[in-house]
Amino acid sequence: MTVVVGLAPGEAVPPAVALGAMLARSVNQRLVVTAVVPEPWPPNPYRSDEEFLTYQARAAEKALGEAQAQVGEYPMADYVLRRARSVSSGLLDVAEENDASCVVLGSSSSGALNRVAIGGIADRILHSAGVPVAVAPRGFSFRPGRRLSRVTVAFGRGDGDSDLLAQATDRALAVGARLRVACFAVEPLAPIATALAGAAADAEDLVTDRWVAYLKPIIAATLERTTSHPSADAVDIVVGQGSSWAAALTDIAWTDDEILVIGTTSSPVGRLFLGSHAAKIVRHSPVPVMLVARSAVASPAESH
Repeated sequence: MTVVVGLAPGEAVPPAVALGAMLARSVNQRLVVTAVVPEPWPPNPYRSDEEFLTYQARAAEKALGEAQAQVGEYPMADYVLRRARSVSSGLLDVAEENDASCVVLGSSSSGALNRVAIGGIADRILHSAGVPVAVAPRGFSFRPGRRLSRVTVAFGRGDGDSDLLAQATDRALAVGARLRVACFAVEPLAPIATALAGAAADAEDLVTDRWVAYLKPIIAATLERTTSHPSADAVDIVVGQGSSWAAALTDIAWTDDEILVIGTTSSPVGRLFLGSHAAKIVRHSPVPVMLVARSAVASPAESH
């Protein structure tokens, strides 16, 4: 299996390279950093664009050299210049040829610093790739040799009947990282909590405690049904609260060596689509996100 990274033109220190190197080191997989040079179709018979294409190729080669310097000593890394009709089609071809476990991309340059923004290329890859797509926040960086220490999965309505938690658990166990389940409550909960608690000062803590108490058996049942994970006791459960998605995402603590796994809807042709809540979580995530296709699962008893 291979971690395939797509370079964005013009970035001095591409965040996608930092994320891809961290993921590859964590799972001990081959790293393929790819720069795609788009070629016009049909070809120009007068070759009037040859000078521009040569410039693009030199820029891509320079970007690959900078990526190699950034990755440093990693024996299973390759740097590929690919010519294709488009950046997205070239990356998809490289991913298929190298049996990619995921495709790693950077955020749009128009997005907020230290947040995830899915640009045009990432959107096309997301809708066409048959593998998970990881997106690094703008400005993401890493220390050489860093590995994942935690995998957080965004757990929402309907995820108890899907394999999302199982996929996140498998990824965490594969790299020796801790698993965390995060739920986000974006609504004015304080008045409800106050009525339950009888004291405004303890209202927020009470809501969080009750959310965790409510979620723990659901998560435990999901783990028992979909994975070989022994129980929910070893899983951290956190609830981010706020009057907006931005506030809810920043209500919980994040580290600089974790990813947030978010489930997508998968179509019959393998395309991934973000729901409205998932899209908002992605947009406000302060850490890299990994978008994975989730599907409904039956219990072991039902599958026999």
